[in-house]
Amino acid sequence: MGGAGNTGGGAPAGSAGQTIQQIYVPGEKIGAVIGRRGETISEIRRTTSAHVDIQDSGPNAKQRLIVITGGYDQVRSAYYMIKNKVDMA
Repeated sequence: MGGAGNTGGGAPAGSAGQTIQQIYVPGEKIGAVIGRRGETISEIRRTTSAHVDIQDSGPNAKQRLIVITGGYDQVRSAYYMIKNKVDMA
């Protein structure tokens, strides 16, 4: 999936019909997703109403895992917003 790295998930999980999507983002591009003082990731969360969690990584990690959880449309919207930020970085 382009600059967003490997993707996975997308299958419904749990009884609430929630969708989970995982995205691996290159470490050098994670700043574009987070934004200054977290403004970009906050905007993605607010706009899509999806739960977006950026996993911590070790000091030598080349990629960061982002886990998006929510309804299908919420997850899809957040995924494409994140992918766009990574592709533009």
